[in-house]
Amino acid sequence: MIQVLIFVSVALLVIIGIYLLKKATVFLPLMHNGEPDENKQFLHQFGVFYLILAAIGVLVGIFNLTFFSLFYIFSLLVISAVFTVMFAKKIL
Repeated sequence: MIQVLIFVSVALLVIIGIYLLKKATVFLPLMHNGEPDENKQFLHQFGVFYLILAAIGVLVGIFNLTFFSLFYIFSLLVISAVFTVMFAKKIL
């Protein structure tokens, strides 16, 4: 069951990562704080983070070890929370 959750999260991470890399201009009008180049770099950085997490998730899903699976899910939640907080600061 955890393996299915990991592969679903990998698919979502790939979609979100590619969207942040290719369509960063969609989010730029929402960001009031900072320069446009800085905001674009911010989105690009987290797009790369999400793609790296997706690659790690494929490896974790294939090997299917409980400790690494739970650690991967924990790290995914932490990175997502950091992105959410930093993005909220740029919006408000």
